[in-house]
Amino acid sequence: MGKDILYLTTRLPYPTIGGDRVRMYNLLKQLKLKGHRIILVSLVTPEDDLEGCLKDHTFFDRLIPVEFNKKLAYINAVKAIFNDRPFIVEYFYSREMQNEIDKLIKNEHFDIIGGYMIRVAPYLEKYKDKTIILDFVDAVSMMYERRIKTVKSIWDKFKIGVEYLKVRNYEKKCAKLFKYQTVISEVDKIYLEKYCSDSNIKIIKNGVDTDFFYPQNSKLKNAICFVGSMQYIPNSEAAIWFATEIFPLIKKSIPDAVFKIIGANPRKDLIMSAGNIDGVEVLGRVNDVREYMSDCKVSVCPVKIAGGIQNKILEAMAMGIPVVTTPEGAEGIGADENILKVAVSNKEFAQKVIDIMKSNDMQKEISTKSRKFASDNFSWEKVGENLEKLIEIIL
Repeated sequence: MGKDILYLTTRLPYPTIGGDRVRMYNLLKQLKLKGHRIILVSLVTPEDDLEGCLKDHTFFDRLIPVEFNKKLAYINAVKAIFNDRPFIVEYFYSREMQNEIDKLIKNEHFDIIGGYMIRVAPYLEKYKDKTIILDFVDAVSMMYERRIKTVKSIWDKFKIGVEYLKVRNYEKKCAKLFKYQTVISEVDKIYLEKYCSDSNIKIIKNGVDTDFFYPQNSKLKNAICFVGSMQYIPNSEAAIWFATEIFPLIKKSIPDAVFKIIGANPRKDLIMSAGNIDGVEVLGRVNDVREYMSDCKVSVCPVKIAGGIQNKILEAMAMGIPVVTTPEGAEGIGADENILKVAVSNKEFAQKVIDIMKSNDMQKEISTKSRKFASDNFSWEKVGENLEKLIEIIL
């Protein structure tokens, strides 16, 4: 029998661009397919497709949108200096959204309340008596810890270090406040459990829509792609690193090689650093990433700061495109070297890309294995079944 579920998020899961939106959309869609009634409360920005979202009832029964006020958000972020909440949590706190949530919980019955990331935790801190599942998604503190190691400025290290400590303490607080937590991967679970002694963390992996992302049978070119939100600093830095340090090594061996950087809102430093390099195309947001990925011989994910599971890797694998990534990018996926190529140094990264691009046999073998691996291990249906099992155990 279906349950009544109240779900909170600070980012509208529509359009389904970017890892956060993809995960939320598909988890909620799977819950609704299981017969649950979903009441979704979400902050909404002008960049979101609210009109399109309201027409798509595949992942909610009722949507309560709350306008996100950026000016108030910055004021809230300043408040974090004087309390225990991280900046990334205070920034997304809205009094209007709190009022909507309070009214719903007061006037309606919900079997379960779900929340996406620690950013929604302040809205629920006073409801300790409710059955709440907080999706940590990633160990955010782990990403900050890694970020500290990559920046050179002492001031940057200090700023990131302060936020790292606040995030770590707040994750620990959330583990105590809410009885159930979920994360994407075993790596995140192990990291959080080191200091969240009161945690009850379960793994709900990411998935990939293998019906949408499938091999296109296009004529392949000597093209390489990297897909992700290019407003997100770790992605932007990864694109710059590959374009400036690794791609020139590939060009020496494959002169007609092209590197496509695909993702919304590319940062100025990315455009300035990579935009004028021969063979590099900074494409920004596109209507259908498959059209730009389909003729590529290799997809790269050169991220050095990562958490959870990289959707961009799963999507490329589902399309049968061989992937080369870093150890951080490969975390949580569990594919061996015959399926997912992992490189550490610039030279090793370049060579693995070159080897795939120059060998049709290697290209075809990895393509077939990648598609099968993604279909067997990361279907959203399987993810939905695991989430349903967790709900059954809780209730």
